[in-house]
Amino acid sequence: MQNPLIPEILTLLHRNPNGISEHLILKALKDHTGFTEIADQGHLALFQKHFMVMNALYQLQNSLWNEEQLTLKISPLQIQLHPCDRQGNLGSLALAESTALRSYYLDWHNFKNTSEEEVSALLHNFWRRFINTDDRAAAMQALNLKFGASADEITRRYRELAAIHHPDKGGTQETFIHIRQAFEVLREY
Repeated sequence: MQNPLIPEILTLLHRNPNGISEHLILKALKDHTGFTEIADQGHLALFQKHFMVMNALYQLQNSLWNEEQLTLKISPLQIQLHPCDRQGNLGSLALAESTALRSYYLDWHNFKNTSEEEVSALLHNFWRRFINTDDRAAAMQALNLKFGASADEITRRYRELAAIHHPDKGGTQETFIHIRQAFEVLREY
């Protein structure tokens, strides 16, 4: 299916050489005729508009690379056109970075078959993970780890600290519980 947003999004990309956010694209296209069959309210409507924008971006990413050797870097906060180097490295890298997302957004069945309940569940999971960011930062600090530590590093550090601070080894119960709670927060991620 040809996405009706493609021409306008391409125009927006060319008018914003320093990049544009998905939010600004949605705002610029709020009255676009391509959105006429989408209900005006609810999470499903927002998902469908988002899907249409992402679908258009991934279609453009493929065509701009194949036809003009331009790379379209896609992230929610900045969508930007880039020329590639002579070997095409930047373009092939951008295409490889987003294979799973591209596949999802290029499949119109995902647009048609996603229900309000599924969108609500996705939003709930997003907000749960977003809110828990502060908990993760505190847990990383409690285990004296840098953000981005691997699961193996987290487990190794927990075991080191547990061996030192376990009440049977002379540590306090309070410190041991604090370390264990930090480990449990980080195990979820």
